Amino acid sequence: MRLPAVRVRVPATTSNLGPGVDVFGRALSLHPELELRVSTTRGEALVEIEGEGASTLPRGEDNEVVRVLRRVCHIANGLRLRLTNRIPVARGLGSSAAARLAALLAARAVWKEPSTEGDSRENDSLLDQACALEGHPDNVVPALLGGLRLSVRDGDRLLQVPLKSPKGLAAVVCVPDFELSTEKARAVLPATVDRADAVFTSGRVALLVHALETGRYELLRVAMQDVLHQPYRRALVPGLRTVLEEAAAAGAFGAALSGAGPSVLAFAPRGARAAAVGRAMQRGFLNHRIESRALALDVDRKGAVAERIE
Repeated sequence: MRLPAVRVRVPATTSNLGPGVDVFGRALSLHPELELRVSTTRGEALVEIEGEGASTLPRGEDNEVVRVLRRVCHIANGLRLRLTNRIPVARGLGSSAAARLAALLAARAVWKEPSTEGDSRENDSLLDQACALEGHPDNVVPALLGGLRLSVRDGDRLLQVPLKSPKGLAAVVCVPDFELSTEKARAVLPATVDRADAVFTSGRVALLVHALETGRYELLRVAMQDVLHQPYRRALVPGLRTVLEEAAAAGAFGAALSGAGPSVLAFAPRGARAAAVGRAMQRGFLNHRIESRALALDVDRKGAVAERIE
């Protein structure tokens, strides 16, 4: 009997929002799609890729989606994948989390009819798998569930709660024309932080939650300040200081690295001001001879979606 083909959409994500390292994540209105067909016999993987990374991403067994299907989902059958990728690769927008989550969701949908309501226990299990692959929950939680999420670990238990997503605000993401791996970006971070930095960070994280929950977006300029990771990653992202300054001067409420970078995130009112902030951030990178593109994105509130298509 032929196995059903499935289609999965997983949103891009931005994480940290400045001081909330490995804690805050927000789903974005940028959606890659994966179509998966599994044969009934053993065989190799054939991968078609369109869009971002089409010329660089692996198209065989080394593809990250295939690796998860093989090693985590234990599928030895022949695989045919078609990936329409809309997330810039290695730019701090959750491309690896989306790929891994898409693989897990696709495998589940092949063997079990997807539910439009979702199953909290199945989602918990899937999040545990995805977090084990990623090493941290800040991208995979909003990618699966949508919205803006706060995620913390309590021993082996993952606690995640939704926060109010900024209304009327665009997430303006400026994507520079170079890649930065998460591994490299994490390698420059110190193993410990001093007390003053811990106090600074706890205050900013609390203020960030308050600003988002109450809609006091004028507080984001201070709330998104960071001393835990951005000072150390500045050398890996030429022009970062300039880009942040340009965003503020153009009217952004707050700005920070998107995830580990190199993309930069700013919150600004939708429309003309968001466009102006995007152009200003591009100028900031260009001052350091780096081309970039600016995207004004909304929050994705649905999260990942899986469906059978045949």
